[in-house]
Amino acid sequence: MKTVRARLNWLAAVAAGLFAACGAQLSARADDATPGFRGDGLCRFALNQYVLPKVNEDKINLIVGDLLRRHEEAFNFTASPGLHVRIRIFGTFEGYRSFAATNRYSIEHESLSISNLAGYYSSRDNEVVTWRQRDPTYLANNILHECSHAIMHQQFRALPIWLDEGCAVYFSFPAYMRDAHDDLALRSRWYVLRKWLTDGQLPDLRQFLDLSPQEFRKEDPARTYPVSWSIFQLLMSTPENRRALNVIVAEYQKPAPKEPDCAELLNKFYPGGLVKMDKDWRVWIARGAANLLGPQ
Repeated sequence: MKTVRARLNWLAAVAAGLFAACGAQLSARADDATPGFRGDGLCRFALNQYVLPKVNEDKINLIVGDLLRRHEEAFNFTASPGLHVRIRIFGTFEGYRSFAATNRYSIEHESLSISNLAGYYSSRDNEVVTWRQRDPTYLANNILHECSHAIMHQQFRALPIWLDEGCAVYFSFPAYMRDAHDDLALRSRWYVLRKWLTDGQLPDLRQFLDLSPQEFRKEDPARTYPVSWSIFQLLMSTPENRRALNVIVAEYQKPAPKEPDCAELLNKFYPGGLVKMDKDWRVWIARGAANLLGPQ
């Protein structure tokens, strides 16, 4: 326990100074495998009107390295030594928006969410694209969110959309990086989940699990992201649930003429089936909200 606490304290210190001003500049070493990107660690960077001191480059590599280790533990894999996460950072929102639109990711017609206004992961180009946020902590959380997508998409050929997004939210707010803004966001997620539960407005679990990426993106992210996060939390909460989660991921990697039926897979592999999972999910929300917000 002391070792874990010491590591968390060390990572917290790293995160706290992530965007401190320093003199040394971004590593000049170019990556021949990723033209336009530079760096010599896990992450490779392309900077547009943005200065990334070398010390902060190293800190991002440490934090994303910790993110990778947590994904390896959760999903029982060992990343290839050649895995790299490419991060393109713009110094202004206008520069980011212009690049996003030019690269066929128009944010003008998308719902407002962390995945388009703050940044996004391009599976086509295999890169995280973001911009300098007014709040450095928000930029750090966004980088972790999108780097989760980058790690998962390099490791797995296909995933259910709710799992992909729920996983990214789950891993983008590590305890050692939380500040008052993150605590408020956490309380807000539990608040809306409990309200939907109390008002009978939670989505039908089977239908939600089987949403296609296109259907998912048409829904309000203020709803789909907390719901995805809560389901992912439930599946990470016990060894038995985590085994079911990993079986689902493994099934999605098998060659097939069409995408698997996620709800049916969970009905088969979740302890007690989908009916039991739905009950457990509702209890999980009620208990989680009560633990943080207090009883209703």
